[in-house]
Amino acid sequence: MTWEEVSFLQKPWIKKGSWILANLLTFFNVCLAIVGIIFIFIAPNPEQYVFWFAKILAVCSIFDFADGKLARISGSKKLAVDIDTIVDAIAFGLFPAIYLGFLVSKWEIALSLSILAAIATAVIYAGSVWYRLYRFLKRDPFYTPYFDGLPCPFAAMVVACLVIFPGTPAWVIMVSSIIISGFMLSKIPLPSFKGVPSMFDLYWIITTTIFVVLFAVFPFDWMVYPTYGIAVYMIVYLIFGPGYAIRLEKEMKGKLE
Repeated sequence: MTWEEVSFLQKPWIKKGSWILANLLTFFNVCLAIVGIIFIFIAPNPEQYVFWFAKILAVCSIFDFADGKLARISGSKKLAVDIDTIVDAIAFGLFPAIYLGFLVSKWEIALSLSILAAIATAVIYAGSVWYRLYRFLKRDPFYTPYFDGLPCPFAAMVVACLVIFPGTPAWVIMVSSIIISGFMLSKIPLPSFKGVPSMFDLYWIITTTIFVVLFAVFPFDWMVYPTYGIAVYMIVYLIFGPGYAIRLEKEMKGKLE
């Protein structure tokens, strides 16, 4: 089922209100990402900024999910596709890529090698996000039952969970970033949860949102606890998601025939 099939949501005031809220969330999302990029270079306490970086990514992920739903309810394809994609390229591509490069540059090896590793990490991650978004736009992005490859907001949350653990070696961050990039570039079908949620989708969306919200609002010392929940959900998503995505596509094709 699509949002157009829900009669209650077709009221003009709901569509207009959804459009306004979606615009505001999209604007706040890109503002947060830009602030995050600036603070990479001016943060007075780099050791604690890693937690703020993770929190900003979590909030950006929440805003991205919410503005996408609201844009689809409003029926604004322009907002849901073009503008949101540009914001995603900044919030989930440029912002984490720059910080990952910054962390890898602290690798205690020869300076020239650490710089090369930092540049490679940032370029590979940002390039993967941007290519994935380009590939996403080549399909019908307004409503598809599944994604090809790991969505970049999900990838950003994996990065956020990875970096908050103290003492994570720079080489682990680099290798993990490349692996995450590989999942984004892959064509593994994964559920998009873009249509009107079923009971299972609703359960998944609500529980995942709770974990991400807790991750965003908990104090630094407690952030590790929702991290475990997010990690478990991500593993389940990657293992069982392809089968569920294929089933959704078959159901969608069956309704069209």
